[in-house]
Amino acid sequence: MSLPHSETALTFDLAALNEEFAPLDFQERITRLYEYFPVDQVLFTSSFGTKSVVMLTLVSRANSQQKVHILNTGYHFPETLAYKDTLAELTGLQVVEILPDPERNQLTRETKMWESQPGRCCHYNKVMPLRAVKARHQVWMSGVHSYQTMNRAAMEIFEEVDGLIHFHPLIDIEEGEFLYLLEKDKLPRHPLEELGYGSIGCTHCTRPGQGRAGRWAGTDKDECGLHVS
Repeated sequence: MSLPHSETALTFDLAALNEEFAPLDFQERITRLYEYFPVDQVLFTSSFGTKSVVMLTLVSRANSQQKVHILNTGYHFPETLAYKDTLAELTGLQVVEILPDPERNQLTRETKMWESQPGRCCHYNKVMPLRAVKARHQVWMSGVHSYQTMNRAAMEIFEEVDGLIHFHPLIDIEEGEFLYLLEKDKLPRHPLEELGYGSIGCTHCTRPGQGRAGRWAGTDKDECGLHVS
């Protein structure tokens, strides 16, 4: 039986883990994680966006039994859903969809909430659905990069947020390193990249743009709320 979040975090010295994992390469970090946590206690999420394929490939090599969760908001580009299928076949990882509450999701549609209250729309379709899934795990692994946003620049490899251990094995990757791994392994790119999309989320809130400039363009919003501590 797994420990509650608050107790789980207390049993690990995160400063010591950060010191241990910092010198390791990205593959070694993910592989070593499973020496501390059983695979069924590791929640791995992916957006299947432009920066997802490297992380998915590394995880599949570290532990083929790891499931990958995607938040299916109902607003994904068709190209993203097709890319998800491509990467699932490439990596062999089982994809699990996390769905929002139907009534709240319908409310966002009826009111076009993404226009007037994009933060609330993200909260209903991403943050709330993921909360229940996080409660069933000891550690949450995601592929965020520090150069993507100011918030992510302050993140460490291991962090504790609300009693849950967050694991960011690629947090200190540089964009050049990421591109090198893409080319080295000849990994498939998201089909919308060639149309100028640097970062891809829901259809209503994503435009072409370099980096994350196309996400919630014209607003001061640059995170959906999932990775904000």
